[in-house]
Amino acid sequence: MDAAPNAKYNPVYSGAIDGTSFRLLRFSKSQHGGFTGLLKKFELARAPRFYSASYTWGTKTYSGATIKFKAGELPVLQGLQPFLQMVSEHGDFYDDDWWWIDSLCINLADGKERESQVRIMADIYRRAKRTMVWLGEEVDGNSDCRGAIQFLHYLQDLQPVFSGLRADLARTSLRSPYMAAHWSSASSLLARPWFKRVWTVQEMMLPGEVKFYCGKDSISRGKLKTAMYSIFLCSIGDRDIDVELIPRKSFDLAFNRRRIHQWHMNPKSHGISLVAILAYMGNHSASDPRDRVYSVLGLVTERDRQLVGNPEYQTSVQHQYAKLVRSFYNEYRSLDVICFSHTFNRYAETEDPGIESAVPSWVPDWRVYTKYASPVPLMASQSANEHIGNFRPLHGQDWKAKYDAPGGRLHGLANVRFHEDLKEAWCDGVILDTIDTLGALESCHPRCESFVCAQERPLHGLLQDSMDPDPGHRAPSNPIALISSIARSLVLDRQDKYLRFVAPDYYISDFLIICSACLDPEILPEALHHTMDPDFAAWFHHNRHLRFGPWTLEHIVKTIVSSTDPSLYESLPPPTLHSTSLSHRVNMVPPDSHADVNSDYADNFLSRFWDTSRKKSRRLMTTKEGHIGMAPCRARPGDAVVVLFACSIPFVLRRVGAREAWQVIGEAYVDGFMNGEVDRLLKRGIRSIHRFRLV
Repeated sequence: MDAAPNAKYNPVYSGAIDGTSFRLLRFSKSQHGGFTGLLKKFELARAPRFYSASYTWGTKTYSGATIKFKAGELPVLQGLQPFLQMVSEHGDFYDDDWWWIDSLCINLADGKERESQVRIMADIYRRAKRTMVWLGEEVDGNSDCRGAIQFLHYLQDLQPVFSGLRADLARTSLRSPYMAAHWSSASSLLARPWFKRVWTVQEMMLPGEVKFYCGKDSISRGKLKTAMYSIFLCSIGDRDIDVELIPRKSFDLAFNRRRIHQWHMNPKSHGISLVAILAYMGNHSASDPRDRVYSVLGLVTERDRQLVGNPEYQTSVQHQYAKLVRSFYNEYRSLDVICFSHTFNRYAETEDPGIESAVPSWVPDWRVYTKYASPVPLMASQSANEHIGNFRPLHGQDWKAKYDAPGGRLHGLANVRFHEDLKEAWCDGVILDTIDTLGALESCHPRCESFVCAQERPLHGLLQDSMDPDPGHRAPSNPIALISSIARSLVLDRQDKYLRFVAPDYYISDFLIICSACLDPEILPEALHHTMDPDFAAWFHHNRHLRFGPWTLEHIVKTIVSSTDPSLYESLPPPTLHSTSLSHRVNMVPPDSHADVNSDYADNFLSRFWDTSRKKSRRLMTTKEGHIGMAPCRARPGDAVVVLFACSIPFVLRRVGAREAWQVIGEAYVDGFMNGEVDRLLKRGIRSIHRFRLV
């Protein structure tokens, strides 16, 4: 909800309202083309039945139309005027209906009134008998949505077909050229600004009933959700959501709301975490960045609502975002929230917004736009972290794996403190090591769009000194341990993208076979040559000379493949990939060569590899002492890899300034140091506790 330029005193708004009362509106069309209306104050608990309206304000320009009251008149926003016109003419509505429409029922020029109404907004939408979502006229400028609502009704009726024998026939029919106009119309509808605004999320979730209007055509919330799932089912098996059917950006905005509503309504869920929904809505927009937090308070757990406190618009965005970190720590005794500065930071954008409006590096900057909204965007979003939360499917609630880098004892030694101006924070931890080399992400098409990374030449290229490795003729003494550590790192040691289960050992063998096939395609049976992923082959080509101590990745793979020592292979689990020379199991994953590694149903090494490298933009790293792991793409050799005692995930930090201070770069995966192993280093005197000043 945005502020309006009305005068603070307006006689139309006579009678103050507070956190227990609100105004309702009756309106009708006047003889002169405008509207006449009545505004009346009610106690929220004793209000009559009313409709609420959900719409977009647009550029906050006014249509020229007004609503005339006895005490004066109110201008009507340009984006709202067609909705009022439709309601006045539609047979579903009557002149004596009560309505709650924020831009008319609240004096937004009065800051205190605005804050008081924001506090009860969730209750207003819950109490409405129905919320009417206005998506605009069928034709609005270049956006042509004619027939879109009817097509969505058709799609929702098809959902049972996708679980039956005629599913492939239905997909073929829907993808045929004669359906292109329908998909174009639906795409235009889902691209309407309403789906991008942060406030409209809870406006869609909270009411008992919601109906979407485009022109005079309408569809219920339940049917829209079903239609979105039909679109998903129609797209399963191909990567064509953004090519043949609905552009990916528009599809995600609508489909993710379906997932949020499932979590909101699920009686078995523990509620929605504030941090999870802030991250999941990173592809939404807000005129006031503080509303990124306030707009979802009606959806989150009571515990998270309490730590935010009452909405207020007097302090700066930077202060409020930093205060959120402090409040989160005070409530949960965890700094896992700062992991989100990995994604939500000024350096993640295509252009530098400048230092003037920047938040400290340890504060997630929720203003940053993320092109892709992931249900599990970070390791801190692991399914085990209920205080962070994620948006995994409801059928995947169980989990058996948990990252806990400091371990239980060290959590109690975190010694966290915040400066009173919230520009610095302190936390105890351990410096594990410094980064030595970083792998390439060339040809991986990572989602990173950072202006910092864009300056690399080559983009996301291999980062290590130019000195050639000199292993002599010595083979690594334990190549299986090396290849195992590399494979675990590439999948963050997790079987699934929701980070619920430890990666199975056969991922190691699968990785070895795929790498071997990059060196010699004959390793795979001829019938399976077409299944070799060309993007992975390109990744291997760019990383074949990445050094792990004195040995390169290529050398390690060749050492294992060329070995005649049977005991070497006995230590490898059977792979799921068939190799003519390395395995006797005949089963290539994915079994369907067209299977989408982005699908909810794909758990295999390649799907996990791409989730880590492409979707999360992580690159292999080695440290000075030979530790192997994954680092943010923005990491650089010389950065420190640390375990902060208040965080479950290790970090890459960068030393800055004359006085020792540290800048947060992002999460790190360090193989062998994800579950309290650092405590052993302290007890043996190999490492000491370090006080980190984060800026």
